[in-house]
Amino acid sequence: MKRHASYLRQIKWIYLLLDLLWLLAGLALLIRPGFSSMFICRCLGVLCLVYGVIKLFGYFSKDPYRLAFQFDLALGLFFLVLGAALLFFSHALLSLLPVLVGVFTVVSGVFKLQTAFDARRFGMGKWWGMLLLSLAVIAIGAILLVRPFQSAMLAVRFMGLAILLGGIQDLTTTAYTVKTKPNGVIIDVDDFREV
Repeated sequence: MKRHASYLRQIKWIYLLLDLLWLLAGLALLIRPGFSSMFICRCLGVLCLVYGVIKLFGYFSKDPYRLAFQFDLALGLFFLVLGAALLFFSHALLSLLPVLVGVFTVVSGVFKLQTAFDARRFGMGKWWGMLLLSLAVIAIGAILLVRPFQSAMLAVRFMGLAILLGGIQDLTTTAYTVKTKPNGVIIDVDDFREV
């Protein structure tokens, strides 16, 4: 049990680190939208591949409540395919980059929306914060999908905002829904209600 909890704690910290990287990538695009489209495409491809692999590890981590990791098999495969496409078909996908960022932002937001409702069902006090973040992420992703941008800089800034909010959302979800006690014992449902 302690070894399992230790593994779960390691997965949690890897998730938090990766969520922080997404957050910083979004912030970089928001503040400095002058990066070349090819550079953005390839960086997002690498991040998606790493994220996909980590999501698969999370899914198989045997988190007892599956709040943070419950959709990670589907999301992991989705991000692996998206990352490979962004890396190997960069030239073909450059014009679709805002749409692709919009798609994975909306998909991630919708999955986290269910996580927020599941967290409420478990009695977690911060579920409404996850709900609000999910709605904001979905809204920004939808804007990227349906609104044609006249300026490439504006499109990059919106992509940065979407990635930034997605990073904050993932960071929050991981921090609040993956719990172990310091002694390595996984907490039970009653302990969730104290969070």
